[in-house]
Amino acid sequence: MILRFYLYSFFKNLRFSDPFLILFFLDQDLSYTGLGLLLSLQHLVTVLLEFPSGLLADHWGRRRVTALCFAMYAISFVGFGMTGQGGANIPAFFWLAGCLMFFALGEALRTGSHKAIMLDYLDSTGQSERATQLIGRTRSVSKLTSATAAICGGILLTWSRDYAPLFYLSAGAACCGFVLLLTYPRSLEGDVWRERQHQQTASLPVESRPFRVMWQHSGFRALFIQSVLFESQLKIILKYFTQPFLKVGLGLLGISIIAAPGASGIAAMGAFWVGLSEFLRDSVGSLGARLSPHFEQQTGDRCVALNRVYQAGLLAGLVLAACTLNLKWGLLPGILILTVLTLLQNLRRPIFVSELNTQMLKAQRASLLSLESVSRAVTVAVLLPLFGWAADQFGLIAVWSIAAGILSVGLCWKLKPRPGSVS
Repeated sequence: MILRFYLYSFFKNLRFSDPFLILFFLDQDLSYTGLGLLLSLQHLVTVLLEFPSGLLADHWGRRRVTALCFAMYAISFVGFGMTGQGGANIPAFFWLAGCLMFFALGEALRTGSHKAIMLDYLDSTGQSERATQLIGRTRSVSKLTSATAAICGGILLTWSRDYAPLFYLSAGAACCGFVLLLTYPRSLEGDVWRERQHQQTASLPVESRPFRVMWQHSGFRALFIQSVLFESQLKIILKYFTQPFLKVGLGLLGISIIAAPGASGIAAMGAFWVGLSEFLRDSVGSLGARLSPHFEQQTGDRCVALNRVYQAGLLAGLVLAACTLNLKWGLLPGILILTVLTLLQNLRRPIFVSELNTQMLKAQRASLLSLESVSRAVTVAVLLPLFGWAADQFGLIAVWSIAAGILSVGLCWKLKPRPGSVS
């Protein structure tokens, strides 16, 4: 099963188009405001479906739901690849919105379900104490796969000067993921599914009460809120505005992402440089995930570790804003800071999931992880139009500044270390 968990991480992140998705959108003549509205719509759809999908995973079966998410990804990627083809006179905004709806459904079906499968497997085999290690290693595989896909995608885009092959290859990887999930044993569908197989049906109201009880504890609230703020701001920075940052910076050096006909040398390698940047960042992210259990042990307390990562992320955001004041000298330092943020994000996530795992019931895992993801998606959906408008009006420095300001609010929910720990 451990090998299959690694393969899941491989196929989920073998997305050759991801490092260029925002650049692809911008090439469709979208403004940052339009881009923000489009991505906000995607997150709103995910919000509407994500928590119900978590409940569905806990009741119908996590394996089935996670397999279905790969099918939605494949449809989405094929749609992106067909943008502008087929003779259909559909405005690009609405076509892209339709493709993103399938992707949003896939995200809603996926989030929380596979982590719940892994945690369930560890419990059933008496290895619960390895939660941080397993999640860290599977995340490391994810980032290494993303890094490999990024550099390969950059080379392919430099050669073909066409985004479509990137999307079709990503759809093929999603189909492989669908087949892989069907090989998972049914015993990993979840506690509620197993009880139903024995005619012991659990009612939803009974399962919902523990979350209200957990929310009354300040430690759980702080853990939940801090995660939502940290993850949402880093997602906006790293996933949605890093590519525009690279595009603007390379543009100042006379390098285009898609080279004009006849261009040669460095000027024709814009896509390659973007892919290389993503490769380096994801490789460092993989290292962060692998180091996560060691960092947890070094600090001696998960809450201390999470607080330190949060504070470092806030500081990095402020430095990134300073780098954007003058991209002629700030491009390389900015890329370095973005790499640091990737490291921090992947260092933190396994520790957070492991800590959250100690505070939730087994039968609620997919539901609660989906609820945390829903909260992040709501935050991103609400803020993306604001970030897009700010980028159009004031440039990318406004993006980093707003993100740093929001992260600073999270300091109000500093996690309390256990007695005897050094904060």
